[in-house]
Order: sequence, then C-alpha cells, then structure tokens
Amino acid sequence: MKIKNIIIGAWISWCVIAERLASKWEEVLIIDKRNHIWWNCYDYYDENWILVHKYWPHIFRTSYDDVYEYVNRFTTIINYQHCNYSFVDWKFINFPFNFNTLYSLFSLEEAKKIETTLLKYFLYWNQFSILDLRNKIQGIKWNDKKILDFLINYIIDKTNKNYVMKQWWLSIDEVDKGIFDRIPIKLSRDNRAYSNKKYQWMPNEWYTKMFENMINNKNISILLNIEAKKIINSVEYERLFRTWPIDEYFDYKYWELDYKKTLFKFEYYNTNSYQDYPVISYPNDYDYTRITEMKKLYPNSTAHKIEKTVICKEYPLIWTELAYPVEIERNLTLLEKYIDETKKLDKVYFIWRLANYKYQDMDLTFKKALDFINNL
Repeated sequence: MKIKNIIIGAWISWCVIAERLASKWEEVLIIDKRNHIWWNCYDYYDENWILVHKYWPHIFRTSYDDVYEYVNRFTTIINYQHCNYSFVDWKFINFPFNFNTLYSLFSLEEAKKIETTLLKYFLYWNQFSILDLRNKIQGIKWNDKKILDFLINYIIDKTNKNYVMKQWWLSIDEVDKGIFDRIPIKLSRDNRAYSNKKYQWMPNEWYTKMFENMINNKNISILLNIEAKKIINSVEYERLFRTWPIDEYFDYKYWELDYKKTLFKFEYYNTNSYQDYPVISYPNDYDYTRITEMKKLYPNSTAHKIEKTVICKEYPLIWTELAYPVEIERNLTLLEKYIDETKKLDKVYFIWRLANYKYQDMDLTFKKALDFINNL
C-alpha cells in the first residue's frame, strides 16, 4: 500500500491537517485505535435525544479570527455564554472568582471592603491570575495588603490547593504555574467563564458532525479500531503525522512521561433536572472533581421538555485514557530528550497536546494546526 500522508490519531489537529492536505488533492490515511474519531470532542445523541459529550464538556471559545472563520465553514453556530460554578463551603459560587463570588461567600461588610480595596489599585474589568495578583500587591499600604493577602490565601486554600492535589496528586508548588492563568480573578460582576474571549459558541448540530464535515473528502481514508504499529510497516508513505504521545513513538526509550487520567462515569435520572448549572466543580469535597449535566450545555434543546437527564462525574487519577500532560520538572527533562530524538527524523511530525506534551485549549489546537500546515 502506498499513500502520501499518514496521520496517526484522529484528533482535532489532524482533522484540520487532513482537510487542508486533501483540499490540495493529496491523499491522506488516518489511523486511530479508538472506534471513533474526533478524540475527546466526540459527542452523540443518546436514546432520549440528549446530546452527550463522551469525555468532558467542550465549549468552543476563541479570540483568533482565522480559527473562527475556518470552523464556521463546517458548521453553523449557537451563541452560548458558559458560566462555571464551584462548590465551596457548602455553597455554589461563581468561578472564576469575581465580585459576585465575594458577596456570596463573605458578609456584606467584608465583601465590600475587599472590593473597595481591589478597585483602589486596579481598574474594573481587569483580570489576572491569583499569582499575578500576589505579585502586583507587593509594596502597597500594609492594611490594604493584609486585606488582599486574606483574599489570595482564601482562594488558594478553597479553590486551588485541594483541587490540584485531587486532580494531579501534586502539591500546589509542584504544578505548572500556567494552570493558574486559566482560572483568573475577575474584577467585575461578569459571571461568564470566558468573558475575555471574542467568540464563544457551540456547534448547531454537534461536534461529531462538524468534524465529519471537515473530512468529507474522497482523498481522505480512515481506519479505526486498529493499532498503527500493526500496519505501519506495510504502508509506503512520504510523510507521517502523529498526535499520540511522543514517548510512545520512541518505545519509552528514556522512560514514560506522566499524563493525567480521568474516569468519566455517566448516570441517568428520570427527572427533568439534576443540578442548577451545566458544570459544577468540586475542589474540596467528594471523590469526583466535576459534574456536568449534558442537556444544560444546550439551553434551547428539546431535551429540556422531558423528564430525563444524564450527568457525567469525573474521577481523577484512574482509568487508562490520557488526558493532560503533567508538566513538572522531571517530565519536562524527559521531554527534552525525546525532542532531541525527533530532530533525527525526516518527514515525521508531532503536534497536539500529547505529542507535544503541552496543554492546549481547543482553539489553540486549531490555530497551531492551521499555522503548521501553512508553513509545511
């Protein structure tokens, strides 16, 4: 068998690259060991016509105009402004932290004092990570610093420290500090989780259909339910693209890299609603880290009319599915060795979070894939 391009792993990056190569009349073969493509974005309708995200909730948001324009070629969109909630001190609070969170957790007097102190030094609508806030308040008046130190320590203790240990089995000092950029403190009353993004939406049909539209091209072939290594030596190709882990490609020559793993447990209920919000995180209590009620991700869904619902509980550190790279010193040192090995290869390309060992949001995955193919 002879083909110009082989892609191992039918994930977001390679759906983009396959579509772009096929549009140039190049043949592409996609191989994936799962029984479906689109990796963790895979969704489907259950027997009650509730749209289920099989792995975890995916809310598309981006500020990249080229990504927004590209994706819109393959789906129509529904405006959806997502709000996150967290269970803290037996209350459901807005998260990331904003001024509404303050008033739901503290007395009116305490909350007003913290808000006034923050706005004394920073503009309304500002947002920054809790670590950036800690750096920014160095040198301010002692009484004001005491107030903001209390807030910082409260947020870290109640929403960060235990969650990091629960999710990663790491102390807060070990974990990659970039994680904190994803959960900023917001100096506003805007409850939207991604208010800093220009576009936020869900596909009008579903993610699976969107990706099917992307690779609906006679130049693209797909093999599912098969390990690539079982057939790769029988295929003659010009270029090999991989999204599976970089250490796996080199047979763990320098040892295995660590990846966060998660078990997704679905539960079904004969009720119209299980919880008040689409997604609730549990940083301190219970074994799971998050509960998603699927139909609440789609406010206009007809599923809201039926006395059925489905939820997904996420349990960390178990199961076999690799989710996120664990970007700590010992793993990054190993990664450098594998990156050096890739420099010895010709026409073999690694991209996406497992192959590059770097956490990426969905929009950045699209962006990097588009930039990559434009420079290929």
